[in-house]
Amino acid sequence: MKKDGRAEQLPASPDVFWVYWRTPDEWAAAIEAWIDETAQKGVVLTLYELTEGEGTRGTDFHGLDSDLLQKALQVLVKRGKAQIFGQEDSQGVKFF
Repeated sequence: MKKDGRAEQLPASPDVFWVYWRTPDEWAAAIEAWIDETAQKGVVLTLYELTEGEGTRGTDFHGLDSDLLQKALQVLVKRGKAQIFGQEDSQGVKFF
């Protein structure tokens, strides 16, 4: 599972793993597709809006764990598709 990206060991605890049914890359692709479909490029959204907002109801990532959302968004940041800003408890993301 680790080889194909479906599991990730937590650095602080060698016996604890994230086990993914969708990898952060796959979640990033789902979020990016929704951004394109709903013309959200250039718009700033809160992380709450992405996972709990009315606009994402019916998407696979509605209700997504906040840590996993952060991992998926970091994939988009590395690709130059998003920028995360704000305080830890009130972060926003802008998509490009």
